[in-house]
Amino acid sequence: MVAVQHAVNSTPHPSKQEWIGVSTPAPHRVTPFSPREPRRAPGANALTTSTRLSSFFAREHARCPTCLEPIPHGADPCPECGEPRGLPNSSAGRPSIADDPPDASWLTMHWRPLVTLGAVATLIFAGVLLRYLAPHRFAPNRATTAHAPVPTTCPSPCWGGEACQLGRCVWQRPNDIGHLTAVPSISGPFSLPKDASDTLLLDDERFAVALLTGTQIRSARTGEVLSLISEAFHSRRLYQVGDMVYATSPQRIYVLHAASPRVLKTIEMGSLVGDLLVGSTGRRVLASLPHLHAVAILATEYHAEIDRIQFGDDTVGPLAVDDSGSRAITITIQNTPPGGREAVGGAAYAFDPGRLGWDQDRVRASLLGNPVSVLMTPDGDLSLVALRAANALAPLRWQPSGAVRQEADRIATCREPEHLELIRSERRAIIRCNEGRAIQILDLTQLSILQNIDLHGRATDVAVSPDNAQAVIAVNSEGAGSLALIDLRTYAVSTVPLSAEPTRVRFSPDGRAVIALSERSKVAWVIR
Repeated sequence: MVAVQHAVNSTPHPSKQEWIGVSTPAPHRVTPFSPREPRRAPGANALTTSTRLSSFFAREHARCPTCLEPIPHGADPCPECGEPRGLPNSSAGRPSIADDPPDASWLTMHWRPLVTLGAVATLIFAGVLLRYLAPHRFAPNRATTAHAPVPTTCPSPCWGGEACQLGRCVWQRPNDIGHLTAVPSISGPFSLPKDASDTLLLDDERFAVALLTGTQIRSARTGEVLSLISEAFHSRRLYQVGDMVYATSPQRIYVLHAASPRVLKTIEMGSLVGDLLVGSTGRRVLASLPHLHAVAILATEYHAEIDRIQFGDDTVGPLAVDDSGSRAITITIQNTPPGGREAVGGAAYAFDPGRLGWDQDRVRASLLGNPVSVLMTPDGDLSLVALRAANALAPLRWQPSGAVRQEADRIATCREPEHLELIRSERRAIIRCNEGRAIQILDLTQLSILQNIDLHGRATDVAVSPDNAQAVIAVNSEGAGSLALIDLRTYAVSTVPLSAEPTRVRFSPDGRAVIALSERSKVAWVIR
């Protein structure tokens, strides 16, 4: 018994490290003042103890896979979150991207970017090599013919309705207007009252007639009377001003609403109204007053006279104005009695409609030859005056000071030039003469006669379509009448016979219809 007790006592007890499962380090003796052994920090023993306690704690506890809290081994469900511990793994299959093997080399892991960089470098090198090996790579350049640069701007300002294309002003035809067809249809003749003096197409279905008793509105299909505006009595001439119609009378101007129709306003002029000219913008209207030796400026915004310009003792008549409305010209008129000698005097006045009457220069240019018609180019640089007694045109140039001067020689025309009409599409003009059986086409750039168009009778009136592609001439010949349709590009002429002699022709606002009036026979036709 003593021997057994001795054996038990002689057996060494397990140390604390053995109890917690940590291998016991080899015993060694530390001399307090040994130079070979470094001194330990005061917390080293505590750190070792903490590590040992954590290892011991890990043996007794586990962590919940859901809430990650430490729980005892075998505890199911978790006492902290109540979730079961034996949950299956979310994915037990093979991953989509395999991991590199542990012994993989650097080339095995990076061969893809190396191949991509090699392909890009090969393409660049091939391009450089092909460019270097191209035929005639180092040959000197041959001398080439230098082409003149295309001008981007036009040498002169374009007119209204033109556009600058490749250094040249080209007419741009609007889309909503046109002209008569090659074989038009005729409605009429429509008998009119004996006091009819003028007609005007309002639209495709109606036209207006100026009478002493008022202004009639008639059907353009049958000619029957639709209404009578008796307030516009003593009407002499009708003019289209936008959506309104201006009817002139001996003492006043009536403003008619074409759609109603009714009189909107009456403009008192105090004298007989001669010529009425509507500006290109439609905001201003110039009315000549021959007996008062003046020109009235009317504003179409509120249909009222805003100014009146006096011209001494001269009887002014026909008018012309440019597109800007800053340059205008009027000429004196001298009526020749039937069978009498043609008058030889005359003058032209240049003025600015945008300036008040007291601020006008009123430049007067003497013109011998009885001026009867005047034309001004849209840019206001050139004016042409038809001299009936001289059988010529007088070109007038505007000076920077505002004066006009005849710089070029007179242009010879047919006998007794009576009227000038502008053609915007080709920068030309039509000359209608009182004598002879022809009209002439004038080039406004070269100031020369381009074409002489023969007719079968005397031309009494001329009108140009809004698209500037066609001209309609009223022709009288030995009691019979007709309309001559002239293509302004080819100058081909087609004839529309009428039952009487037409004296006035007018286009509709869209240019697809024409109304012709015979003041002698008092009949009218509508041609479409």
